[in-house]
Amino acid sequence: MTKLERAIKEAEQLPSDLREQLGEKLLHYIHKYLALRDDIDAGLRELDAGEGRDGNDVFAALKSTYGA
Repeated sequence: MTKLERAIKEAEQLPSDLREQLGEKLLHYIHKYLALRDDIDAGLRELDAGEGRDGNDVFAALKSTYGA
């Protein structure tokens, strides 16, 4: 059993309102992760194509978007 499967099994024991809150937070985290992964992939494709951008501009945009 994976850690995620264990967490889901334990979460099923929580009251429904807490399960909803937990689900919302998990979905939000997953969507942020997937968006960041897509942005990184796009950036790598640009670098591979020789379309590099100034690193300071890139990191400023990432911090603004993802609050890092």
